[in-house]
Amino acid sequence: MKSILLHVAPDADFPGRKEAALDVARAFGGHVHCLQPRRIPAYFGADAAGFGAGAALVAELIEQETEAARQFRQKVEADLAKEDVPFSWEDAVGEPADLLIEGSILMDLIVMSLSSPGTTPQASVAEVLVRAETPVLALPPGHVGIDLTKRAVVAWKASMESAKALRAAVPMLALAEEVVVVVVDPPEGGDLPPTEAARYLSRHGISAHVKDRRTGGQGVAETLAQTVRELGAGWMVMGAYSRSRTIEFLLGGVTRDFLDSSPVPLVMAH
Repeated sequence: MKSILLHVAPDADFPGRKEAALDVARAFGGHVHCLQPRRIPAYFGADAAGFGAGAALVAELIEQETEAARQFRQKVEADLAKEDVPFSWEDAVGEPADLLIEGSILMDLIVMSLSSPGTTPQASVAEVLVRAETPVLALPPGHVGIDLTKRAVVAWKASMESAKALRAAVPMLALAEEVVVVVVDPPEGGDLPPTEAARYLSRHGISAHVKDRRTGGQGVAETLAQTVRELGAGWMVMGAYSRSRTIEFLLGGVTRDFLDSSPVPLVMAH
């Protein structure tokens, strides 16, 4: 986890995810690359003649947006200069999710925020997850930083996505005081039981124990979230969208529920 990509935007949760990126970088002696994406304004490609006298206003609005981005960058860079973590900066114009995905090719982790209820984020964690090959650290609204030394939960399911998330999180899990592999309503037999996940971690020097939970009339996501709280876990590793994202949107699913209301920071991969 040497190269950390931080999504920079002037939203209320930016300070929290900035601290998380710094926490991860400190833990591994890493580098934070700040990506500040800006959407192309809808009016930018319009025919200026169509605006008539408003063409000057359009130019002024673009200039104001550019200046606001410059001032925000200046403030954030001044704050980062006081920290003990090396960083770099990139300004880019385009769709934020596209830019984050493109920028993550040689990154170990993307740091983003989950959206607050009733708000629309600049870049969707869900979209980045399903299109990027890089794992995402997603922070719940209002959460500041991440303590990787706290107890970590691995939400296990016999799926490629769970295995990918587990492999990606190994360096981080090695720092946790305790690792608990949680499986909800495990099937009898089958491939990739949770004990295999624990055995895999043991080969990396990580001692993990398995905890089986039953839904007992609750949903899987609710049972998993309750377990996280009972264990006092500081963060969780989970695979994302083991079935179609469209199906989850229509029918609901564990990934969707946690993206909407996770109690802890999530390390996710698809």
